[in-house]
Amino acid sequence: MKCIYNKVYHAAMAALMLTTATACTSDNAPLQSNDVPPTGRPVTITATYQGTGTPDGTDAQTRTDYGYDMFNNTVKVTWKAGDKIYVINSENLKEGNTLTAAGFEEFTLEGEAGKATGTFKNENSNLDMDKELYAVYCGNNASSKISVTTTSKLYNFSMTGQRQTANFTTAHLADYDLMCATVNANAATKSFNFTHVNAILHLHLALPYGQHTVKEVKVTGPQSSFRESFTVNPALKSIAGMPTYNDCTLKFGSSDNGVTVTSENYITAFVMVSSNPIYKNNEITITVTCADGTYSKKITASENFVMNPGTCNSIEATLTKENN
Repeated sequence: MKCIYNKVYHAAMAALMLTTATACTSDNAPLQSNDVPPTGRPVTITATYQGTGTPDGTDAQTRTDYGYDMFNNTVKVTWKAGDKIYVINSENLKEGNTLTAAGFEEFTLEGEAGKATGTFKNENSNLDMDKELYAVYCGNNASSKISVTTTSKLYNFSMTGQRQTANFTTAHLADYDLMCATVNANAATKSFNFTHVNAILHLHLALPYGQHTVKEVKVTGPQSSFRESFTVNPALKSIAGMPTYNDCTLKFGSSDNGVTVTSENYITAFVMVSSNPIYKNNEITITVTCADGTYSKKITASENFVMNPGTCNSIEATLTKENN
């Protein structure tokens, strides 16, 4: 028995309200709001939830600390402690193996963890607030996942190395939830919305009776479907390149020893995948590698199984052991 369904995992986009903090030059003269001194100055960026949530934003579904609601197949998302976003004037974007080498400035969350409104700050910013801005988010160690290596101002993004440390946990998702935002030079309010690039695949998988130690979960689809690395256009906030990758791998457990499944022999895994309408009406193979062998199941996705950006998509299946 199997069932496949799809629901949006965020209720609304978040807006970045950009404001510059008061600072002083070396001679203690007040800094004018339009000045961009060579030595930089403190800049504060506030990310605000603009949906229909509670006044303190505790029910926001637009950010980077994840909680799965199994009854509604939704993912509640809020800012988490230590979150970082990267911002740049678009005209300054250049080639670089890391975000900072490409010219991005790093802004760090100051408190407000677990809420929809967060204040991010850079103590030595050179952003020109009167020009077009790009922003990007991708969890911890973002510079190891995103690079700008072309002169056409595109991001290269990698989702390799995904690891879920325990059965049912969602803590790893934020590090692969690529979000982009843009504000035009002529925008009066200097605010913009982050847009999700990827989607979440929720897998509820039953193994045969007995105790199993799960080490790896792999999903495979048609060509150019489950891409583990791709190119993103920051202005369009969408995938620009279409490599031929067709699978995505999730390591299971905090180490290579895996996770022992004891409760009803179910695996509940969450994989961040590239958004792509190609999944519908196509065959998807789920393969789970355990200490005692390999288990798999082939399913055919329905017409409604479309992984749009920012959606949570679910597959429920019973796996059988391969001849190994």
